[in-house]
Amino acid sequence: MIRTARRALGLCLWGLAAAGSLHAEKIRNHFDTDVMGRAPGFFDPVVLGAPGPARWLVLTDMNPPSAPNRLVQVEANRPLDSIAAVLRRGAVFRDGTVSVFVKRGSARGGLVLRLADEQDFLLLLVDCESGQAVLTRRHAGKSEKLGEGRGVFEKLWENVSVTAAGPSVSVSFDGRKLFDATDPQPATGRAGLATAGPGEASFDEFILEPEPEKANP
Repeated sequence: MIRTARRALGLCLWGLAAAGSLHAEKIRNHFDTDVMGRAPGFFDPVVLGAPGPARWLVLTDMNPPSAPNRLVQVEANRPLDSIAAVLRRGAVFRDGTVSVFVKRGSARGGLVLRLADEQDFLLLLVDCESGQAVLTRRHAGKSEKLGEGRGVFEKLWENVSVTAAGPSVSVSFDGRKLFDATDPQPATGRAGLATAGPGEASFDEFILEPEPEKANP
């Protein structure tokens, strides 16, 4: 499983230049047209950081933000520093907004963005029990905390989002800003969903809204 994920990462990064030729447009994945019990369409699974098992499945839920399906990383016994992610195929992201709903529980879930390669990306993880949100930057294999804040799971599902504009990054929880941060070396790359460590993480309503690239004068 790990070797397969690493190979998928290599293939998806190889296709990054081709994806970059696409026009910036809003992308929404609600997983309701995916086959229940199967991996999600339009996403490439990868494992970042420490090796670890990962398995993504589309499952039904009693009341997700977009009924009836949710996306779940179902391998509960994962190493603390192993990041399981799925990257949206056919899109690149540098500036704009990326968001998703995460379900209250014992896992840490959130977003990965500006992923240029497996050693260079931004990662937002939310503790789905306490609401603690941490934004980190991985560069040349080293992690650096860029900011943190705490939201409150007043509902079973809460929306988390990252808005990026060059070095300026803003993190919101349930539509309210948690904190601002600075990315010292903004990169163009992939974006998607991520979870780290143990626990089953559930997601719904992934939205990617890249800012159109400005033409050179």
